[in-house]
Formats: sequence, C-alpha cells, structure tokens
Amino acid sequence: MNVPKILLIDDDPVVRSLISNILRKKGYEVVLAKEGQEGLELARRETPDLVITDYQMPGISGIEVLSRMHEIDPKTPVIILTAYGDANLTIKSIQTGAFDFIEKPINPRELLETVKNGLSTLESVRQKEGPGILPERKKDGNVMVGKSPAMREIFKNIGRISQNNVNVMITGDSGAGKERMARLIHESGYNKDQPLAYINCKILAEQQLQDVQGSGGVHAGISGRNAMAEKLKQAGNGTVILDEVGMLSSQMQMYLLDRMSRDDLEESRMWPRFISITTQDISDLVSENLFLKELYYKLKVFSLHIPPLRERKTDIPELVKNLLQELNPELDKKVVQLEDGVVQLLQSHDWPGNVRELKNVLMQALVLSHGEVLEKKHIRLEGKPVVVGKDEVFEEQPRSMDEVEKEHIEKVLKYTRWNKQQASSILGITRPTLNAKIDKYGLKKI
Repeated sequence: MNVPKILLIDDDPVVRSLISNILRKKGYEVVLAKEGQEGLELARRETPDLVITDYQMPGISGIEVLSRMHEIDPKTPVIILTAYGDANLTIKSIQTGAFDFIEKPINPRELLETVKNGLSTLESVRQKEGPGILPERKKDGNVMVGKSPAMREIFKNIGRISQNNVNVMITGDSGAGKERMARLIHESGYNKDQPLAYINCKILAEQQLQDVQGSGGVHAGISGRNAMAEKLKQAGNGTVILDEVGMLSSQMQMYLLDRMSRDDLEESRMWPRFISITTQDISDLVSENLFLKELYYKLKVFSLHIPPLRERKTDIPELVKNLLQELNPELDKKVVQLEDGVVQLLQSHDWPGNVRELKNVLMQALVLSHGEVLEKKHIRLEGKPVVVGKDEVFEEQPRSMDEVEKEHIEKVLKYTRWNKQQASSILGITRPTLNAKIDKYGLKKI
C-alpha cells in the first residue's frame, strides 16, 4: 500500500485541524471536508483508504455518510466521531457498518490505533476477499449510556451480535444493569419485533422447592417444567432472558438442556435467543458439579461483563442525564440542570449498589427538589455526612473551597496519570483552566 489517504469530514475547524495534524505527523495523506455532502463528493473523486466522519453535522449526518459510503465503496473503513456517548448511537453505527467509534475529546493514541487497525483490515480485505457488499444494518436501541472504554466496547459488541441469534451470558455485580443490557440486546436485534420472555430463575427454583415439599416429591419439577415450556413457547423466535441462571435447579437444567439439544425436532424451527444474566461465576458452579457443563457452554456462546460503577465513574455524567430523563416523568418533575459540584460529589462515591443505587439517590433528590435544578443539598450518599445547611452539623472539620478543590483536582490528575485532556473532561473544565489551577495550587506530577 502506498501512503494511505484518509478523508476527514467534520464541521468544526478546530477538530479538523487537530486530527489532520495528528495524522499528517504520522505520514498519512489527509483530505478535508466541512460537511457530509462535500465529503461524499470527495470520496468519489479521491478514493480514500479510510474515512473519519463526525456524527452530528449540518446537512446529512455521519450515519448517512456511513450508509452512502457503502454504495461508493463497501470496503472502505468508516470511523464515526462524536461527543455523544449513548448506546443507541454506538450500536447504530456498528450495525450500519462502521469500523469503529471514537469519542471526543480526541485521544491521539486511540485515534492512531483505530486508524491503523482500520487500514490493516482494509489491506486484508483487498488481499483475501476482493470486492464485496457489506450489509446495511439499521436497528435502534437507547436504554443504556456510557463513555468509558469498557462500556463503549460493550456497545460495539452488542452491535456486532445483534444481527445473529447467538446466545449471550451477561455477568456483573448486583445493580450494574444486566437486565437492562439484556433488553437492549433484544431491542437492538434483528428479531426485536418478536416476543421477549423473562424467567426469574430464583423464583422458579423457590416455586419448585415449594412444589416438592407440598407434594412429597411425587410431582417434583412438573410445574417448573411447565412454566419453562410456556415461556419458550411464548418467546417463539424472539428472546428468553434467564435472570440469575445459576439458580436453576438440576432438574430444570437438564430439562432446558434437553430442549436446546432437540435440533431434529419440528419445534426447533421456532427457537429463541437465550440471554443469561448472573452475579455468580457459573464456571465455579460447573467445577463444583452444581451446573451442567454442556448447558453452560450452550448458553455462553458470547459473554459480556458489566464493570461495577466504581470502575467507570466517567460514565456518571451520562448516566445522570439518562436517569433524569427517565425519572422526571415518573415523578412529575422537570429537573434539567445540575448545581455546580453535583457530578463531582457523585463521582466521589464508590457506589456499592452500582447503577441501581445511583438511580435511587437521584430519585430521592428529585422528590426533594422544587425547581429545575438538582441541588447538592438533596444528594444523600450512604456513609457520607451531610454538610450543607446552617442547621446541619458537620461530621468532619470544615475546609475551604480551595482546599477541597485542590484535593479533588489532585486526585483526578493522579487517576488519569496526569493526562490533562482526560482530567479536564472529568472535571468539566477547559484545559487552560486546569493548567491555571495546577499553577495556583502548585501541583506537581510525582
């Protein structure tokens, strides 16, 4: 391959300048366009090896550019660039055929790595596959958000698996959002118009135990099998969510395995995708002979793990926005703004209850709120003292705002390993402001 040619489409001149400088310093030829239509015209004329396009632009969107690039040359990798971190956009980009998805503000290392991977994939396609047509995929889902690398990778994977029927196992701590993710997979899939059946395996096991005790063991498991059979019939070619799959009794495991193994039966033509969610390590249950190995491997064709919220606190601002949109109509509130310091306060907490705990905290704050602004005084975090209000008592020695700010900025810089671009994003301030505060407080990189 000669010098790779990259087409960059973005209406922001600062972004165009930043990205083009990064790419040119690495030896790439860069062609610039200010909006989508101009970019498509350049794509036809310049035949770039790779396209980077902003998502939100005047005229046609980045998704439309992506879709029409497939008509021009389906082999050309297209990278979507955006400041928006919701699952819907990421999944839609992947489904429409995007090679990858990069969030603003731009991380130069991530940009160069993604471009390198895209060009490498293009070279492989040219050498091994020749010309071909990539399918256009257009499905939506919008029930999760997150900008952290872990969540962005999860959204990409959901986009990849949404167009087939592979079974998925989702792991994560209680309250992390496993059921919400399972529903997102269904709602993003090609079979989203088919039924979604939900089975609470813990309740199923408890009901089965009651049946055994009540019948003296004579009809053990019959009602459980009937309930499972009814759910499978209800799902048809849709999706079955197995909540806390590790709680299935040995009898129900054998029954489900038997049903999943009947490939030669007429009824197997109507078969759903299984999405299993669990807080347990099922492999440990297999090792202890508490879960059938064959069933485990049938259910875990593809696995997704949701990290606890304490490991992805950069997702909190997007989660708060999303949860407020969800909770406002439920509580008849119109909270659309956050008081300064609310996000920082929420990011200072470790969230043992994960997203569920965050939702509960926000729900309580909304109940206490009176206007359009969510105030710090209404945030009640478990284990943290309430230090606002003249009639309330501090549980620790009060400190000045400068002391608090210095400590927080120092922690964020340490957390990001002094990546000022990432630190300023977390703090919600500009990089020049961050530099000024570093000088003000005499902070040093250790």
